[in-house]
Amino acid sequence: MVRLPEKFLEWNYYPRRRLIEEMLAGPSHASPEKLALEFTRHNPVLVTAAQMGGGIRVNGKVVGCGYVLRREYMAEAVKAFSDHIAESDEAYEEARGDRAALRRLYAEHAARGARLMLRYVYLPRGEAEERVDFEKLATVELAMKETWRIVQRSRAASLVFFQPPVVSFEVKGRLSVHLGDEYHRLVTLIHDAYHYTPPEHRGERPVYILHVEEVYDKSATASGFGRRIA
Repeated sequence: MVRLPEKFLEWNYYPRRRLIEEMLAGPSHASPEKLALEFTRHNPVLVTAAQMGGGIRVNGKVVGCGYVLRREYMAEAVKAFSDHIAESDEAYEEARGDRAALRRLYAEHAARGARLMLRYVYLPRGEAEERVDFEKLATVELAMKETWRIVQRSRAASLVFFQPPVVSFEVKGRLSVHLGDEYHRLVTLIHDAYHYTPPEHRGERPVYILHVEEVYDKSATASGFGRRIA
């Protein structure tokens, strides 16, 4: 595995912290137009391929992609996020059928979750290098369709990022699939930390961890156009 290079992290990781801070500061600090552009850092295309049915089956889908912590820091974060979800689950049961109460719940859940993201996942420089495992990227499988079928045969994958008008990166590696372990727990908790998902809609959601092997700058710039940077 290789570490995600600073050029990628300066575009993808650290701006996420700034965006969360702006979102917590209020709507005037993060317009809908800016949010749409900023979320391209979070939503790459996951590309997979495998030999199937006498040929090569290729698939690409837009996913939400995030970061994981080093193992020694996982337990503390899992406890904090678990408590956060449990608090919202209790409030959800009390608010069932009350639309106004549910709207308040979702807003409170999002704000509390965003603060936890700043505390445990999207950290300042120095602290981030110590706690975050920058050799991995993570996503949750929500559809259990084409990508899931391909991954049963081949674990090679790419994450292709694009932010208009010119920025693009490709992160290549191999996927590991997680269910019921510490990575699965951490990633699904982070997934639900901002957008509340009621318990009955969570179901079985495997987690993919992409173990980074190569990184390319594919931006339409003099330093990009497919240049390998890690």
